[in-house]
Amino acid sequence: MTMLYPIVLETEDSGAVSAYVPGLPVYAAAETHAKAERAIRALLTEYLHAHPATRPDARVRVARFSDRGKRTVDIVGVAALVGGKRTAAKARASRANGRLGGRPAKNAIRRTKPSR
Repeated sequence: MTMLYPIVLETEDSGAVSAYVPGLPVYAAAETHAKAERAIRALLTEYLHAHPATRPDARVRVARFSDRGKRTVDIVGVAALVGGKRTAAKARASRANGRLGGRPAKNAIRRTKPSR
């Protein structure tokens, strides 16, 4: 089974980089992001070997702020961090098919006779 653990990296005022895993007692600090990533990976590996059935008691969400029109903050899933790029054709199909997510509607599939 594959488990995904969110890791938060924060740059402190002093320039040091802190890293932690929300919901687990795993923390690290280093001079650079790369060193902090290596340190938290090593610590998380050791922690999970010692506690193999550990699941973090944390939920990760992303706050999305929009300053268009009303200034609002929405809570969205972590997929919002990577964004959703679509081709123009997929966007057109998505608008035309509503909740189907760009897949053609079953009744919209046209069958033609194969040309000989």
